[in-house]
Amino acid sequence: MWWLNTENAPALTRADKILALVVGLSAIGLILYGRYTAEAGGVLIVELAGDTPAMHALSNYGVLPVVGPLGVSQIEIGPKGARVLSAPCVHKICMRQGWMQRAGDVAACVPNGLVLRIAGAAPIDAMIH
Repeated sequence: MWWLNTENAPALTRADKILALVVGLSAIGLILYGRYTAEAGGVLIVELAGDTPAMHALSNYGVLPVVGPLGVSQIEIGPKGARVLSAPCVHKICMRQGWMQRAGDVAACVPNGLVLRIAGAAPIDAMIH
């Protein structure tokens, strides 16, 4: 097995190290750029399995009770955005998502059939020219 033979393997050159550094820094830069240039959302879309999605403005603060197959999930809309305040599921992964405020942010409670999405000010389903 030639790939396991490290005796004759060439060492990393200075150019290899510089290339690895540039690729790593570029990846970090792209991740940060995508995260911090995303548009602030204006609408919370609440999707429950089997129901029509409901839209709620992020400017209307309050707590929304959403009834799913396991029980009631409490969704909070506040000055920081929207979050799952309480959920009847076992692992509470949806609650650990924290505050969502940018368009494209998503939290899901799969056992309870609940998906929360943040959309821009006016979500568009389709466009026809």
